[in-house]
Amino acid sequence: MPRAFVLAAGLGTRLRPLSLELPKPAWPLFDVPLAARVLRMLRAAGVERAVVNLHHLPDVLRGRLEPWIPSGLAVAWSPEPRILGTGGALLAWRREFGHGAFFLANADTHQEVDLAALAEGHRARGALATLTLWPARPGEDAPIEVDGSGRIVRLLDARAPGSAPGRPCGFTGIHLLEPEVLDAVPGAPCCIVADVHRRLVARGAPVCGHLLEPPAFWSDLGTPARYVGAHRELLRMGRVPPAPGAVVAEDRVLPSGAAVRAPAYLGPGCEVGPGARVGPFAVLGAGARVGAGAEVTRAVVWGGASAGPVRDAVVAPSGTVLPAAGAGG
Repeated sequence: MPRAFVLAAGLGTRLRPLSLELPKPAWPLFDVPLAARVLRMLRAAGVERAVVNLHHLPDVLRGRLEPWIPSGLAVAWSPEPRILGTGGALLAWRREFGHGAFFLANADTHQEVDLAALAEGHRARGALATLTLWPARPGEDAPIEVDGSGRIVRLLDARAPGSAPGRPCGFTGIHLLEPEVLDAVPGAPCCIVADVHRRLVARGAPVCGHLLEPPAFWSDLGTPARYVGAHRELLRMGRVPPAPGAVVAEDRVLPSGAAVRAPAYLGPGCEVGPGARVGPFAVLGAGARVGAGAEVTRAVVWGGASAGPVRDAVVAPSGTVLPAAGAGG
């Protein structure tokens, strides 16, 4: 699948005020912007060209992403003065995506998905669209049901004709689409899930799911608690995605007398002041600084930021501290 469209135009309203400084797709996950990790995943699956749409703080987002574009991936930018929605954004690029299957991916989630396996299942089922899905917990309100063959039999309020109830699931943010799906986009703005896939399911079109099962990981990182919690969970599992020059620290005492309690992430060039306590579940980005005697635990300190005592929060270089209530555990 040589082409992809990456959705990066959202406002990140649940992450304000920090999303007013830095758009969510540029937020770091262990020092690497979220959207850059999506571009890496797409490139690893053979994608050679990606379109990235922009709206909120477009110059900031583009500036943060350009240094991380992987070798062999050509990126085109699609500015949207008015948000066109996850379906409407595609219409200006019909010629680009009208000749073969392509990925459509949210830029602001983190998930472990085998895109080659997704594509194989998509072809084997003759699907018009395939969506990445996560099984719902018992009793959880789920917008999607998928049957044993992988066919989506319910999406929101739409049910495939003659279908029986299926396994409840949620959507994790990646689609593989045949170009015919573009013919079903009614205009802009519109949502690809609610305004396109929902109607396709209702008429019995082959819309399928690719189920991500534990121990795979995914998070939408959509609230401060989920953002900090995703770092904590990846540290707990020992599955920190790589970042250049970083260290996933074990328990240690530093020469300054500061102590690190595992698990913790120390980005390149970070500084820990005398007598400070870092961890457990502390993430210090590249060049971050922890003041003398401060304790940082269950918190994410962005690269270049300075932190005093902080717990269950995100700390930005501007000095903004965003509480992440519920991130502990």
